[in-house]
Amino acid sequence: MWDKPTMTLTVDDKGRLTCRKLFPPHASFDAKMDDAGRIVLTRLAKEERRPRVVKPIRYKGLLVMPGEVDVEKLAEEISEERQKRDALLLG
Repeated sequence: MWDKPTMTLTVDDKGRLTCRKLFPPHASFDAKMDDAGRIVLTRLAKEERRPRVVKPIRYKGLLVMPGEVDVEKLAEEISEERQKRDALLLG
């Protein structure tokens, strides 16, 4: 049934099971127990959230965005929009 080697994992006194190779930080899993007592974990796909619409606020005569901005993601989105615009212009 298993084509990959297995390993033994031990749960700590707080019910936590850790193994960085199998369970990366912040990953979500669906856990099911079958009739034989085996536990089957299925990694869940990360749900893509829609961007939140944020209203700029006036601060010292300027419009500023509340919260923090992910600069890398913003640059990536701007680049994608420019590529789409250029593709429409060039045909």
